[in-house]
Amino acid sequence: MSIEAQCVIAVASGKGGTGKTTIAANLAVILSSSDSVCLADLDVEAPDCLGYFQHAIPIGQPENVEILVPFATSSHCEACSFCTKLCRFGAIVAIGGVVTIDTKLCKGCGLCVMACPQGILEEKPLKIGEASTFIEGSITIVEGRMNVGDIRSTSVIEAAKTKASLQKTKYQIRDCPPGVSCPATHALAGSDYAILVAEPTPFSLHDLGGAIRLCKSLSLPCGVIINKDGFGNADIETLCKNLNVPVLTRLSYGQDRAVQGARGVLWDQDDETSKNLKGVLLNIKNQFQQKNDPRETPSERLEAIL
Repeated sequence: MSIEAQCVIAVASGKGGTGKTTIAANLAVILSSSDSVCLADLDVEAPDCLGYFQHAIPIGQPENVEILVPFATSSHCEACSFCTKLCRFGAIVAIGGVVTIDTKLCKGCGLCVMACPQGILEEKPLKIGEASTFIEGSITIVEGRMNVGDIRSTSVIEAAKTKASLQKTKYQIRDCPPGVSCPATHALAGSDYAILVAEPTPFSLHDLGGAIRLCKSLSLPCGVIINKDGFGNADIETLCKNLNVPVLTRLSYGQDRAVQGARGVLWDQDDETSKNLKGVLLNIKNQFQQKNDPRETPSERLEAIL
């Protein structure tokens, strides 16, 4: 865990559009009824948690997320092309004896600077996004937002994770990017538990398998919420059974809930859904107890709201 006081629950999905942001926001609201909670929006390419908290007040100024990129301090480059061979990202190109650095592709590893035999490369900071903090009631919202057109989402995710971990809250809910690539892996890393949100469609069924395997590769306990139950007939439950992952709850599909989501309306007045989501937290608590998980703290912290 990032700091001793926080229990970190990540909400993720194999594909986009399953409702993970909606569930993350509503879990934060439930947790906030008993104590402080930080909702970390780590879906930095398209952060939209604030859509559910339209009265959230910004705290301080956004913090720039920067990486160090190389530049040439001298025009007397011998064009040895050593740096181009070392760059794994294709950010340095040598054509006709002229070396060009594309800072949009650079990941800021610094290898070219260290290896340049002439010592003419240095680094300078380049802004790639922002990490901002907002507050509404007892919910603190940390939002990571990548610059439009940038591709270095993982650096922005890590900056937002760090900012969320420094908040003095007992709980942290992470809204993770969908999928199983590097952004999702970075967002999930360091969590105590992952809630994977799926819908009963063939695409979601296929991609959920990848998300479960990703969690297992991270040794991260996980469970599945079947959202929009009744929207399709893909057999999510059998997949979960075969992969030894519990189904935490089913949330039924309905036009009223779809309209609420489109309008950014929370489910705090929906007694049935709130009860189901509280049951999810209880289910997670029981899983820690049944497995005698050495990390007792998450279970103890969930006790207060159940």
